[in-house]
Amino acid sequence: KGLSLIMVKVVEDIFGIATNPFTKQAQVIRRYTMTNTNRLSVAIIQLGATIQSIQVPDAYHQLSDVVLGFDDVAGYTKYRNYHFGCTIGRVSDVVGNGEFIMDERRVVVSKNLGQKHQTNGGFVGFDQVIWDLEMKRPDGVTLRHISPDGHEGYPGTLKVLLHFTINDDNRFFIQIEATTNQTTPVNISNHIIFNLAGQSTGIKGIFDHQINIEAIETMETSNGDGLPTGRFKNVNDSVYDIRLPVFMGDRVRQFEKKPVKGYDVCFALDKEFDAIRTRYVGRFLHPDSGRFMEIFSNQPCVKFTTGNCFPQEPLGEPPILGKKCTRYWQHCGFSLQLLNYPDAVNQPDFPRIFINPGEHYFHETIYHFGVQESWKCCADPEELEALGEEPLRKPKAV
Repeated sequence: KGLSLIMVKVVEDIFGIATNPFTKQAQVIRRYTMTNTNRLSVAIIQLGATIQSIQVPDAYHQLSDVVLGFDDVAGYTKYRNYHFGCTIGRVSDVVGNGEFIMDERRVVVSKNLGQKHQTNGGFVGFDQVIWDLEMKRPDGVTLRHISPDGHEGYPGTLKVLLHFTINDDNRFFIQIEATTNQTTPVNISNHIIFNLAGQSTGIKGIFDHQINIEAIETMETSNGDGLPTGRFKNVNDSVYDIRLPVFMGDRVRQFEKKPVKGYDVCFALDKEFDAIRTRYVGRFLHPDSGRFMEIFSNQPCVKFTTGNCFPQEPLGEPPILGKKCTRYWQHCGFSLQLLNYPDAVNQPDFPRIFINPGEHYFHETIYHFGVQESWKCCADPEELEALGEEPLRKPKAV
């Protein structure tokens, strides 16, 4: 382990200038780029503690950026509602009716979704905060934010540390810690939008992906307002059954006659939430480049979306202009948001979302990047064994 610490390089540069939402003053936004000996690099910017770039080599040693986003602060500000790569909190996703009961009292938070519900932390969530540098480490960076008591309606001063780390096994770790001085709900997540074919390859690159998420249930939502009902649906015989690898394009096309034109679903991974256990969640592969990504997390839920709300080219909607002037249209990327269950503040049967003074919130998500020769996808185990190659097995939990 000591060796891998020395092999990661962390470089700091200035990304731009943004207005601090608390002080209303202009502030320099710094970027921290971590690179390992395999040329994997991850760039984090202070604005929203955002993953601005992940460069990954393919099977032919060509580097590509596999994360959608922007080359400047203006892009992140203009398209902030899409939450490109940013950290979301205090409470990710929805708080139904903008209120909940806690310690036998009613807590009302800000309502930034149709003046009825709260979503993704309120009007000024963690995605708009300019995070402080806590420390540069030999293998990454730690960012800090102290969320004041009463901000967006939440009780308690919440101190949050985000640890971003890479190692020479091409693993990228996001570890989130939080402590409070009053009981408060905490559900912090990150919203990276991926395209393993490369951020500029668009819908064709995305539809070529093979996808797999190991979940047998999805969260049921009501037809009226989309809030969780507290019940779950088995994925058997549905478009949501991706326990075995399937092609993204084949599945997304099955949504054409549905109101939502792609995946926008919360998979229930674990109802007996245990933060000590980091488990295998799924695997995403782009066969042409050979790039794959395995996901591990201690969170009980993954929200999987396929860029359904991006502008639609056939309708003549103007595109989102991303990095290197790339036009982002509907289905140009996918996101995997690891988190506690949405609206868990109002669902007593969901995993616990409240932390007390003296308690410690801990979130860990690991993205393992690698390459796989394309012919291995098609070879059966006997052929691989004859060639002295390891069969492709499901990875063990870490």
